[in-house]
Amino acid sequence: MNCSDVRFALAADPSDAGAELAAHLDSCATCAAYARDMLLLDGKLRQAMQMPAPEIALPGGPHAVAPAPRRWPGVRQLALAASIAGVALLVGVLWIGVPRQSLASAVVGHMAHEPGAWLRQDVLPATAVATVLARSRVALRDGMPAVSYASSCWFRGRHVPHLVVRMPDGPVTVMVLPHDEVAGRVAFDEGGYRGVIVPAPRGAIAVLAREASEVDADAVADMARAAISYLD
Repeated sequence: MNCSDVRFALAADPSDAGAELAAHLDSCATCAAYARDMLLLDGKLRQAMQMPAPEIALPGGPHAVAPAPRRWPGVRQLALAASIAGVALLVGVLWIGVPRQSLASAVVGHMAHEPGAWLRQDVLPATAVATVLARSRVALRDGMPAVSYASSCWFRGRHVPHLVVRMPDGPVTVMVLPHDEVAGRVAFDEGGYRGVIVPAPRGAIAVLAREASEVDADAVADMARAAISYLD
């Protein structure tokens, strides 16, 4: 199972104890964190759904008989609606309270979908890179190293540019994230990758290298920030 398969399975059943899924979670810290979050959310949702419906005090005490049953359906419906609204509100609060997958973890997790990107050796023509970037309303000025891979990837609900550039110390991935904000530089080291996410004129730029690589991720981030322009 890859990361995408695992997360799909966890979304369907966070308590899935399949051997193949368990083996993946043992080897992937990012998916293991996602599994813990999903289990926590699932447990809190179950608690919320077990909330008792509010009791309605009828006139005349608990043993009174309503003189006209047709007067009460509206009250019962109102009580049911209030109960459902209360559960929905609680679920929303719980969902906000559950730790979300961090941007760094999402970037690392995305790498599992394109393992062959690192292996490309040929330099792409500038026109091919420009076509990919234009889909996200982004362009590349002079100043970036040779690009060996370029793709418009689905990431957190949007298509974003995913580039692999050839550095003297090895390949490095650059992801342009115009819709993801970061307050400052974020360094990460997880899932076999290390890198940085830095603020950009729009959103952020993520740079990833393999954990054992000697690539200076900050230097690449500075180059990318200076070379990338936004078309609107």
